[in-house]
Amino acid sequence: MSLKLRLFRVAVLLGLFVLAGILLPKMGPDAPGRYEGVVVPVTSVAVPQPSSVPTSTVAGPPPGFPSMEYAPPEIEVPDGDPIPIDTKYGLSYTVPGDWRFHRGGVAGWASGEESVRFGDIADYDYDYCPEHRDGATKADTGITGRNGIDIPAAAFDVSRSAELIFRDEPNDAVKIEYSAPIEFEIDGAPAVRYTAKASNLARKFDCDPIAASLDIVATQGYSNAAVAVFMIVSYEQLDGSLSRNTIDQIVSTLRRT
Repeated sequence: MSLKLRLFRVAVLLGLFVLAGILLPKMGPDAPGRYEGVVVPVTSVAVPQPSSVPTSTVAGPPPGFPSMEYAPPEIEVPDGDPIPIDTKYGLSYTVPGDWRFHRGGVAGWASGEESVRFGDIADYDYDYCPEHRDGATKADTGITGRNGIDIPAAAFDVSRSAELIFRDEPNDAVKIEYSAPIEFEIDGAPAVRYTAKASNLARKFDCDPIAASLDIVATQGYSNAAVAVFMIVSYEQLDGSLSRNTIDQIVSTLRRT
């Protein structure tokens, strides 16, 4: 498994440890420009095409746009029941009951001046690969916000963060293919989805994946950012990897809080 993927796991654990000592932890990152959380430093450089690499957004929300200092309280459900997750962007989503929701957890990837960060994260099948001292997961979800950009552009921009997530260095052996945009609606608001499929991932252990996917959905944000961007990273060709139907089902749960 790549160095960035291992650092990603460390970032999740560090984020949870630090935020556990805060009385009222934040459920996800602030709007761009006010981000607080764990950012993973990565020594490699992203793909060298500026137009296809995600960039940090520093614009704030429109004047008078609603803001939320803390996400809504965590919803308690019986063990094994689907887990609803309310976010500070005014959107909610649900993951299956065998996932873990990390209250206040933040995770991200960075390379040079390029970065992508998500909060309100959940993961699936943590520590499935015992060789990894910091744990490994078969899938992760999260959400972030964008301002000063429209929904289609935000979906395109963040989908290209696959270059940060899956590559160790430019021009490595990893192959990434991007879908065409899919337009639909979430509670009457426009939404755009991209899927990036990565293959020939670098492996350190036999249990590491050789393929993965990144699904990005951008839609209207209702607090903290004008556009909310949801992601699912899924590691493939492993026993128990998410099916494409399960990924689609999680996407279908996106809704206004």
